[in-house]
Amino acid sequence: MKYMEQKKTIPWYVIISGAFLVLALFGLSYFLIKKWEGSSEFHIDTSIDTETETDDRVTLIPSDLFREDDDGITTILVFGNDTFGDSTDGPSIVKLLQENSTATIYDCTFPGSTMCTATSGGPGESGHPIDWFCLYWLWECAKNGSLNDQKQVIGSLEGVDKVLYREHLATLESIDLNTVDFMLICYDAHDYLLGHPYIKQGDEFNPMCVNGVLYGMYEKVTGNYPGMQIAVVSPAYCYAVDKTGKKRGGNFVKIDGQTLTDMILFMKVKTGEYGLSYVDDYFGVKINEETADLYLTNDNVVPNLEGKKLIAAHVLNKVIRRVEVK
Repeated sequence: MKYMEQKKTIPWYVIISGAFLVLALFGLSYFLIKKWEGSSEFHIDTSIDTETETDDRVTLIPSDLFREDDDGITTILVFGNDTFGDSTDGPSIVKLLQENSTATIYDCTFPGSTMCTATSGGPGESGHPIDWFCLYWLWECAKNGSLNDQKQVIGSLEGVDKVLYREHLATLESIDLNTVDFMLICYDAHDYLLGHPYIKQGDEFNPMCVNGVLYGMYEKVTGNYPGMQIAVVSPAYCYAVDKTGKKRGGNFVKIDGQTLTDMILFMKVKTGEYGLSYVDDYFGVKINEETADLYLTNDNVVPNLEGKKLIAAHVLNKVIRRVEVK
């Protein structure tokens, strides 16, 4: 005699319990993801050129998830030059970031300076005083607790806003670096235009090249302030003058054997090697050959107010929104 096996049914209370468990896990996952992002909403970055693939690689996390001594205040230190510090055509990019963020953002930009040093010797030996304000020596002196060399040479500098230099130097001097959560390194294409190489063969850690500065910052910041995270913002699109005197995009003009694109792609690779976040203002912002006349000033490098807004929106959404305290 054959017996039919009775089909087993799952009790209703098991089904309901499972459904509640799935919903709880979903809710927990959503909460953790939003906490990681440091934001309670999604932010659409309208500055991005959707026709190109951006190279942003941002791994910053909110300081309350990273630092045991977090004070609950998001503090951001911005180093840079003309593009982020210029205020001749409306507010600077740093000012736009300050106005649109809950974070405490310190403006330590010095228009007219560069990321790399111009000479191999220290600024005191080279007779090139502006080198005291390049990123490498500026940070070295700030880390050592004395900016006296910078103060002494401001009077001898030419072609810079000395009042602004003194104000921003005072800002840097007032900061307790142990409380800084994030550093933004925001230098534009002036290093490229001045022929500063992205690497010096046989002397790759020399601060006269981009690699030497990036490695130096990685080593000096993480070694002395392990609670400080770093994001490097790439130069944006700019024009350069070729050997015939014609104005062309920096992606076409080689200066001392390198185009602006060469330098930017190198920065992307090296920031990855050194564990630094990377914000792509070259491919990631709608300033390009077709739109440059709308967004760049007459010097072909520094953006006008509308260009500043594009760059500020990109940095705001890629970095600030991830880490600021709501």
